[in-house]
Amino acid sequence: MADKPKPKSKLSDAARHERFKDMAREVEASEDAKDFDKAFKRVTDGGHVQ
Repeated sequence: MADKPKPKSKLSDAARHERFKDMAREVEASEDAKDFDKAFKRVTDGGHVQ
């Protein structure tokens, strides 16, 4: 029988926040709240942006 892989350790909130910021920089995400709202509406309103 195969051994189970070791479970990953849980990240602290601070570590999770840093990983989130690093990924946002990597994908060149906008810091403008309006850009976030526009993208969020696309997802939640079925693609209809006002």
